[in-house]
Amino acid sequence: MTAQYFPVVIERESNGTFSAWVAGLPGVYAAADTAAVAKRAIRGALAAHLDALKQLGRTPQPKAEVVVLRYASTSGSQAKLRFAGIGALLGRATSAAKADASRRNGRMGGRPRARKEAARPGGR
Repeated sequence: MTAQYFPVVIERESNGTFSAWVAGLPGVYAAADTAAVAKRAIRGALAAHLDALKQLGRTPQPKAEVVVLRYASTSGSQAKLRFAGIGALLGRATSAAKADASRRNGRMGGRPRARKEAARPGGR
């Protein structure tokens, strides 16, 4: 079985309802009063769409690319929009230990390593 990923957008509308759609697959959408119900509904809509394609002997061809734009404004200068990795949506950041290890290792990279003093009991 081959896994395929479909980007889904869930958005709160001005009237308080939620809309959901699959990016790149026109016509696959759902609307509901809560985000949880919208998620269940879009899952059902996508499942029905995929089943219909399968019966027709076709495979889904989503035509979308997911990108993230980061908006940064600083005082006294013009605001900037820059493309960021998808991890930016997840709130990923480099840990202090990883940043410290990166500085110590230079270009060699690698995972954070315990310092020699801490690695051996009694500093031997």
